[in-house]
Amino acid sequence: MSALSNLNTHLKQYWELPHHNNPELTTKLSQVQNWQKDRIRRTHAELFSQPKNKPMAEYFLNHLYGGDSLDQIVRQLEVIVPKAQKLEKLAPTAALETGTLGVETAITSTKLDLKLAQWLLDNNLEVNEDNMQAAYVAVNDEQARRQQIEDLKQVCYRSDKYLNSFILQKTFKLAKKQAYKRNLQPLYDFIDSGFAAMKPLKSVGSFIDPFCERELQIIDQVHSA
Repeated sequence: MSALSNLNTHLKQYWELPHHNNPELTTKLSQVQNWQKDRIRRTHAELFSQPKNKPMAEYFLNHLYGGDSLDQIVRQLEVIVPKAQKLEKLAPTAALETGTLGVETAITSTKLDLKLAQWLLDNNLEVNEDNMQAAYVAVNDEQARRQQIEDLKQVCYRSDKYLNSFILQKTFKLAKKQAYKRNLQPLYDFIDSGFAAMKPLKSVGSFIDPFCERELQIIDQVHSA
Protein backbone atom coordinates (compact mmCIF):
# COMPACT_ATOMS: atom_id res chain seq x y z
CA MET A 1 0.00 0.00 0.00
CA SER A 2 1.37 3.43 -0.97
CA ALA A 3 1.85 6.23 1.55
CA LEU A 4 -1.15 8.15 0.21
CA SER A 5 -3.40 5.10 -0.02
CA ASN A 6 -2.68 4.41 3.63
CA LEU A 7 -3.46 8.04 4.42
CA ASN A 8 -6.82 7.68 2.69
CA THR A 9 -7.80 5.01 5.23
CA HIS A 10 -6.97 7.37 8.11
CA LEU A 11 -8.98 10.18 6.52
CA LYS A 12 -12.07 7.99 6.26
CA GLN A 13 -11.67 6.88 9.87
CA TYR A 14 -11.38 10.50 10.97
CA TRP A 15 -14.87 11.38 9.76
CA GLU A 16 -16.25 8.34 11.58
CA LEU A 17 -15.15 9.75 14.95
CA PRO A 18 -18.21 10.45 17.15
CA HIS A 19 -17.62 14.14 17.84
CA HIS A 20 -18.55 15.04 14.26
CA ASN A 21 -22.19 14.26 15.12
CA ASN A 22 -22.17 15.36 18.75
CA PRO A 23 -21.94 19.12 19.44
CA GLU A 24 -21.41 18.60 23.18
CA LEU A 25 -18.53 16.22 22.55
CA THR A 26 -17.07 18.60 19.96
CA THR A 27 -17.07 21.39 22.54
CA LYS A 28 -15.49 19.19 25.19
CA LEU A 29 -12.85 17.96 22.75
CA SER A 30 -11.95 21.55 21.86
CA GLN A 31 -11.58 22.35 25.57
CA VAL A 32 -9.36 19.31 26.08
CA GLN A 33 -7.16 20.18 23.11
CA ASN A 34 -6.80 23.80 24.20
CA TRP A 35 -5.87 22.62 27.69
CA GLN A 36 -3.31 20.22 26.22
CA LYS A 37 -1.72 22.93 24.09
CA ASP A 38 -1.53 25.32 27.04
CA ARG A 39 0.04 22.58 29.15
CA ILE A 40 2.60 21.83 26.46
CA ARG A 41 3.48 25.52 26.16
CA ARG A 42 3.99 25.78 29.93
CA THR A 43 5.94 22.54 30.22
CA HIS A 44 8.30 23.39 27.37
CA ALA A 45 8.35 27.17 27.79
CA GLU A 46 12.14 27.38 27.87
CA LEU A 47 12.58 25.10 24.85
CA PHE A 48 9.86 26.84 22.83
CA SER A 49 11.11 30.35 23.65
CA GLN A 50 14.46 29.88 21.90
CA PRO A 51 14.28 31.80 18.58
CA LYS A 52 15.47 28.89 16.44
CA ASN A 53 12.84 26.61 18.01
CA LYS A 54 9.79 28.88 17.63
CA PRO A 55 8.82 27.77 14.08
CA MET A 56 9.02 24.13 15.13
CA ALA A 57 7.01 24.77 18.29
CA GLU A 58 4.24 26.38 16.26
CA TYR A 59 4.30 23.54 13.75
CA PHE A 60 3.90 21.06 16.59
CA LEU A 61 0.94 22.86 18.12
CA ASN A 62 -0.85 23.89 14.93
CA HIS A 63 -0.17 20.98 12.56
CA LEU A 64 0.86 17.84 14.42
CA TYR A 65 -1.44 18.18 17.38
CA GLY A 66 -4.83 18.41 15.69
CA GLY A 67 -7.37 21.04 16.70
CA ASP A 68 -9.62 23.23 14.59
CA SER A 69 -7.31 23.31 11.57
CA LEU A 70 -7.33 19.52 11.23
CA ASP A 71 -10.90 19.42 9.87
CA GLN A 72 -9.89 21.75 7.07
CA ILE A 73 -6.71 19.83 6.28
CA VAL A 74 -8.56 16.50 6.21
CA ARG A 75 -11.29 17.97 4.01
CA GLN A 76 -8.72 19.25 1.52
CA LEU A 77 -6.75 16.02 1.54
CA GLU A 78 -9.87 13.95 0.85
CA VAL A 79 -10.18 15.75 -2.47
CA ILE A 80 -6.62 15.15 -3.58
CA VAL A 81 -5.85 11.68 -2.21
CA PRO A 82 -7.77 9.96 -5.05
CA LYS A 83 -5.14 11.58 -7.29
CA ALA A 84 -2.44 9.86 -5.24
CA GLN A 85 -0.64 8.34 -8.20
CA LYS A 86 -0.10 11.77 -9.75
CA LEU A 87 1.49 13.23 -6.64
CA GLU A 88 3.56 10.11 -6.03
CA LYS A 89 5.07 10.57 -9.48
CA LEU A 90 5.82 14.24 -8.78
CA ALA A 91 7.32 14.21 -5.29
CA PRO A 92 9.93 11.99 -3.60
CA THR A 93 8.50 8.97 -1.79
CA ALA A 94 10.45 9.87 1.35
CA ALA A 95 8.83 13.32 1.47
CA LEU A 96 5.34 11.88 0.97
CA GLU A 97 5.82 9.26 3.67
CA THR A 98 6.99 11.92 6.10
CA GLY A 99 4.08 14.21 5.30
CA THR A 100 1.44 11.51 5.53
CA LEU A 101 2.87 10.32 8.84
CA GLY A 102 2.49 13.89 10.09
CA VAL A 103 -1.20 13.95 9.14
CA GLU A 104 -1.76 10.51 10.65
CA THR A 105 -0.08 11.64 13.88
CA ALA A 106 -2.42 14.64 14.08
CA ILE A 107 -5.43 12.35 13.60
CA THR A 108 -4.13 9.95 16.27
CA SER A 109 -3.75 12.86 18.70
CA THR A 110 -7.40 13.76 18.11
CA LYS A 111 -8.51 10.16 18.69
CA LEU A 112 -6.66 9.99 22.00
CA ASP A 113 -7.98 13.33 23.23
CA LEU A 114 -11.46 12.33 22.14
CA LYS A 115 -11.40 9.50 24.68
CA LEU A 116 -10.51 11.97 27.42
CA ALA A 117 -13.26 14.34 26.30
CA GLN A 118 -15.84 11.53 26.26
CA TRP A 119 -14.90 10.44 29.79
CA LEU A 120 -15.12 14.00 31.11
CA LEU A 121 -18.47 14.47 29.39
CA ASP A 122 -19.85 11.18 30.73
CA ASN A 123 -18.83 12.19 34.25
CA ASN A 124 -20.04 15.78 33.89
CA LEU A 125 -16.60 17.18 34.69
CA GLU A 126 -14.96 20.40 33.55
CA VAL A 127 -11.52 20.50 31.99
CA ASN A 128 -8.89 21.28 34.61
CA GLU A 129 -5.64 19.73 35.80
CA ASP A 130 -7.14 17.39 38.42
CA ASN A 131 -9.90 16.14 36.14
CA MET A 132 -7.54 15.69 33.21
CA GLN A 133 -5.24 13.55 35.32
CA ALA A 134 -8.23 11.49 36.45
CA ALA A 135 -9.31 11.10 32.82
CA TYR A 136 -5.85 9.94 31.76
CA VAL A 137 -5.86 7.26 34.45
CA ALA A 138 -9.43 6.15 33.73
CA VAL A 139 -8.98 5.94 29.96
CA ASN A 140 -5.63 4.18 30.46
CA ASP A 141 -4.08 4.86 27.06
CA GLU A 142 -0.54 4.84 28.41
CA GLN A 143 0.96 2.73 25.61
CA ALA A 144 -0.90 4.65 22.91
CA ARG A 145 0.40 7.92 24.36
CA ARG A 146 3.94 6.55 24.30
CA GLN A 147 3.46 5.59 20.66
CA GLN A 148 2.15 9.09 19.96
CA ILE A 149 5.42 10.54 21.26
CA GLU A 150 7.43 8.04 19.20
CA ASP A 151 5.48 9.00 16.07
CA LEU A 152 6.20 12.68 16.67
CA LYS A 153 9.88 11.85 16.95
CA GLN A 154 9.77 9.84 13.72
CA VAL A 155 8.14 12.70 11.83
CA CYS A 156 10.94 15.01 12.96
CA TYR A 157 13.83 12.66 12.24
CA ARG A 158 12.46 11.65 8.85
CA SER A 159 12.06 15.30 7.92
CA ASP A 160 15.58 16.03 9.14
CA LYS A 161 16.95 13.21 6.99
CA TYR A 162 15.11 14.65 4.01
CA LEU A 163 16.45 18.16 4.65
CA ASN A 164 19.99 16.82 4.69
CA SER A 165 19.58 15.39 1.20
CA PHE A 166 20.21 18.00 -1.49
CA ILE A 167 18.75 15.75 -4.19
CA LEU A 168 15.50 15.18 -2.28
CA GLN A 169 15.17 18.89 -1.52
CA LYS A 170 15.70 19.80 -5.15
CA THR A 171 13.24 17.18 -6.39
CA PHE A 172 10.57 18.30 -3.93
CA LYS A 173 10.99 21.97 -4.90
CA LEU A 174 10.74 21.10 -8.58
CA ALA A 175 7.47 19.29 -7.87
CA LYS A 176 5.82 22.42 -6.45
CA LYS A 177 4.71 23.96 -9.75
CA GLN A 178 3.15 20.73 -10.98
CA ALA A 179 1.57 20.01 -7.59
CA TYR A 180 -0.13 23.41 -7.57
CA LYS A 181 -1.14 23.06 -11.22
CA ARG A 182 -2.85 19.74 -10.46
CA ASN A 183 -4.63 21.14 -7.37
CA LEU A 184 -2.46 19.11 -5.02
CA GLN A 185 -1.48 22.17 -3.00
CA PRO A 186 -2.85 21.18 0.47
CA LEU A 187 -0.66 18.13 1.00
CA TYR A 188 2.36 19.77 -0.62
CA ASP A 189 2.01 22.78 1.69
CA PHE A 190 1.49 20.58 4.76
CA ILE A 191 4.72 18.74 4.03
CA ASP A 192 6.59 21.89 3.08
CA SER A 193 5.55 23.72 6.27
CA GLY A 194 7.15 20.96 8.34
CA PHE A 195 10.40 21.20 6.41
CA ALA A 196 10.39 25.01 6.72
CA ALA A 197 9.89 24.79 10.50
CA MET A 198 12.95 22.57 10.83
CA LYS A 199 15.35 24.59 8.71
CA PRO A 200 16.41 26.96 11.54
CA LEU A 201 17.37 23.99 13.72
CA LYS A 202 21.04 23.07 13.76
CA SER A 203 19.97 19.60 14.83
CA VAL A 204 16.41 18.31 15.07
CA GLY A 205 17.51 16.24 18.06
CA SER A 206 18.18 19.40 20.05
CA PHE A 207 14.43 20.08 19.90
CA ILE A 208 12.64 16.77 19.70
CA ASP A 209 14.77 14.73 22.12
CA PRO A 210 14.24 16.93 25.21
CA PHE A 211 10.60 17.41 24.22
CA CYS A 212 9.93 13.68 24.03
CA GLU A 213 11.96 12.91 27.14
CA ARG A 214 9.89 15.35 29.20
CA GLU A 215 6.59 14.11 27.74
CA LEU A 216 7.49 10.51 28.59
CA GLN A 217 8.33 11.58 32.14
CA ILE A 218 4.87 13.14 32.45
CA ILE A 219 3.25 9.93 31.18
CA ASP A 220 5.19 8.00 33.85
CA GLN A 221 4.09 10.43 36.55
CA VAL A 222 0.42 10.32 35.56
CA HIS A 223 0.22 6.54 35.49
CA SER A 224 2.28 5.93 38.62
CA ALA A 225 0.23 8.31 40.77
